[in-house]
Amino acid sequence: MTSFTSRLKHSGAKIETVAMDMSKSYISWAKKNLPEARIVFDHFHLIKMMNEKLDKVRRKTAALIDDEHKKLLKNQRFLFLRNVEDLEPDARQLLDNLRKVFKDLGDASMMKEALRSIYKEAGNEFQAEAALKNWCSIARKTQVKELGDMALCVENHLNGILAYWTYNGLSNASMEGFNNKIRWLIRQTYGYHDEEYFHLKIFDLPKMNTKLKL
Repeated sequence: MTSFTSRLKHSGAKIETVAMDMSKSYISWAKKNLPEARIVFDHFHLIKMMNEKLDKVRRKTAALIDDEHKKLLKNQRFLFLRNVEDLEPDARQLLDNLRKVFKDLGDASMMKEALRSIYKEAGNEFQAEAALKNWCSIARKTQVKELGDMALCVENHLNGILAYWTYNGLSNASMEGFNNKIRWLIRQTYGYHDEEYFHLKIFDLPKMNTKLKL
C-alpha cells in the first residue's frame, strides 16, 4: 500500500468515499490517508460475516445434539447458507422444519434472512438505520451468542454500513472482480517472473476473456 499511498497523495484527488470490507487495517489506512472521505462498508462482506456466524451456530448445534438429531442436520450446511428465495419448495419446507427443531439455528437462519431483507427493502439511510437498530435489538433477545456478536459488529460499524444507502449501493464488487482476474492470470501462467510484463498483462485484463486460457 505504500506505493499506492504515495501516488494518491501526489495526485491531489478529492476522494469523497472509499468502499471496503471491515478489515481493521483498511479502516485504519482510510482514516489516516483519506480523513475527509466517508467509509462505505461493502454489504456483501456484512452478509458473508452473517453467514459465518450462522455456520458457527450450526456447528455448535451439531456438537451438542444426540446421534439421532445429528442425522437430521447431516449434509445440510448449504441449505442454511443459501438464499431462501433460491431454494426449491421441498428444500424450503425442510429448512422450515429444521428451524423449528433446532431453535438457536433457526433463530440464526431467520436473522440472516432478515438482515438480507433490510438491504432489499430499506429505501434510504434513515429507514435502514431504524431497521438495523431493530435487527440488533432482536438479535440480542434471541440470546444466541453469535447473533449478539453480530449485533455488536453492526453497531460498531453502523456509520459505514449506512453509507451504502447514502451512496446508492456503492460497493467494492468491481475491485473484487478485478482482483479475481489477477489471481486467474497468475494461475494461467504459473506465476510471472518478469514484473514489467506482468504489469502490462494486468492492463489488458479488462478486455481479456478470463474463461479462455492465454
